[in-house]
Amino acid sequence: MSAHYDAAMKAMENQEQMMNLYNAILEELMKWQTAIEGIAAFITIPVMLIFFHKDRVKERAAGILPNKKAPIWKYSAVLLMSVAMCWGLNNLIAISGVSAISGTYEETMEILYTPPLLIQVICLGILVPICEELVFRGLMFKRMRARAGYLQSAIYSSVVFAILHVNLVQMIYSFVLGLMLAYIYEKYGSIKAPVAAHVVMNIFSVLATKYELLDWLAADIMRIGIVTVVCAAVAATMFVFIQRIEERPDYPNKPGENENLAAI
Repeated sequence: MSAHYDAAMKAMENQEQMMNLYNAILEELMKWQTAIEGIAAFITIPVMLIFFHKDRVKERAAGILPNKKAPIWKYSAVLLMSVAMCWGLNNLIAISGVSAISGTYEETMEILYTPPLLIQVICLGILVPICEELVFRGLMFKRMRARAGYLQSAIYSSVVFAILHVNLVQMIYSFVLGLMLAYIYEKYGSIKAPVAAHVVMNIFSVLATKYELLDWLAADIMRIGIVTVVCAAVAATMFVFIQRIEERPDYPNKPGENENLAAI
């Protein structure tokens, strides 16, 4: 009996040691989560570019004309709307208190924004958004757009984009962001447009967190309210400007909503 008891206690001790080791490893990995995400994105980007290029080759072979590409000067509207949307949405999240509902949000943000600023900018501000745009707009949205209307394609790709962000706050933010980025892609006719928008938004978030801009705004309800209204006005103005961009290719007979408006 004593032998069985000793064996059971030893097994429990071993299990406890394994759990402690697992937790220690997990805690260490979490410290490097930002760098790991950046490395994963860096490895994934070339693969996604290959798929993206193959899709464009297939479209050309099928005789599908791309959307018109907007001139470079019109990208200023994308940059302004991106900053306004990012700032305004973060303000609304702070005002609504929805972040308090999601228990993992604060923990996730703390982990992501712990590394040095340069690593945050490179990984979260550049590599991750480029990778995400190639996956969710360059592949998912574009492939759906070849078979369905814009709205259906934008909503579907945005829902998937949001779900993969796990916690409630990021899901809400990512869904709205996904719709905006899909619309920018549709209107500008180039993957560069949503990539530029996403990079600008992420870098702004990194810098705003680093220098506690959002905390400063949240300290005064009047201040955050005024800034949010200004952000909404700027975003709406830029949206109207972007809406007037003619994106449809010069078909002899213009395609219907469900025909592909693919962009290179």
